[in-house]
Amino acid sequence: MAKARPLMSLVQIETKLGYTIDPSNYPNDTTKRFYSSLRLVPQSIYERAVEEIDAITSKSSRAHGESLVTVPAIGDVATIAHGGDIVRLTHRSHIVHGFVADIHYASGMDLPLLLTTEEAVKILSVARLRRNFLPGTGPVSLFFSKLPRELRDKVYNFVFPRKHWSMDEDVGRFTELDLIGSLGDPSGFYFPLATDSGLPMVNQRMREEALPVAYRMTAFELEDIDELIKLLLAIGQIGRENIVSLAFGWQSNSENDFTWDEAPGKIRREDIDPTKVDVEGNVFQDPFLTLPVIHVQTCLQLLRQCGRLTDLCLSFERELVDIIDPDAFKANVGIRGLTSLRGLKRVTIQSFEHEPLDHKEGVVRWLKEQLESPVL
Repeated sequence: MAKARPLMSLVQIETKLGYTIDPSNYPNDTTKRFYSSLRLVPQSIYERAVEEIDAITSKSSRAHGESLVTVPAIGDVATIAHGGDIVRLTHRSHIVHGFVADIHYASGMDLPLLLTTEEAVKILSVARLRRNFLPGTGPVSLFFSKLPRELRDKVYNFVFPRKHWSMDEDVGRFTELDLIGSLGDPSGFYFPLATDSGLPMVNQRMREEALPVAYRMTAFELEDIDELIKLLLAIGQIGRENIVSLAFGWQSNSENDFTWDEAPGKIRREDIDPTKVDVEGNVFQDPFLTLPVIHVQTCLQLLRQCGRLTDLCLSFERELVDIIDPDAFKANVGIRGLTSLRGLKRVTIQSFEHEPLDHKEGVVRWLKEQLESPVL
């Protein structure tokens, strides 16, 4: 849960940022935008300025090399395209979060972001990469390339053992090419998927053939739908088309943090009545014991691109499952969207404490049956 920030005066903020907190520095957006953390951008100019203080504080704590790319001038647009997937970077202002990224995928997914100059540089740097940066074809790869494709595929299946991937275990590699860097490579060709083999790094052809196998042999585990969205964007088209095993929590930490910041200190646990549920399945008075809303559609649109997905593990808050009205649960927009992912071979539903929930009658059993039912 987010911690309440110490209040700063406008003078303190302007001194630290080096510019005035004026509406002219913060263009109005008719589109609801998000930071790269997927946290909703607040409407208040003061709150946005405080976010910028956080951004420059975080930046100063990291070491940076010199950028090899030139960012667009204010008012200019840089476009990155891969097939029908398009990322448009617009430089709108000189402030810390002076760039907007409008992401549109051919599948219909749209994700509007508000970014810092540093983040824009990451995107443009990755976009400059060329596949011939990979090592050239050596004697071993020349011999290997002469084998029939079916034999090469057998080698790939033998080389890549089954592997577990999580943000906790692989966060070092993930942050090297996280959500932001990945926007410069919609194909996912450069995502640093950790493997115990050097085959994907031999040359372009071997990487193109081996990466799909590596994804099929990897089980991915994420904390919430925010992490899932970041991963599915980062691994690109190659990863999404080949991922077979996913585990994640049906909650949004960025949404919870935003809710907490909107009403810090106003909620008392003793005032919560867990018996009152609205038609969307949200428990009245407790802003954290809810089904997620903000990023649900983005999450579902990305999941629908995972055509090989067969194994799914979902985590829910046990307390929410116990008290929610079954009809409200089934009518929830996100849950209805989840049930469109039919035809999965193995579905597990558990609490965040890893307690199995799908052996029980009720909404959990119903959801499991829907996900495992044949595609209509």
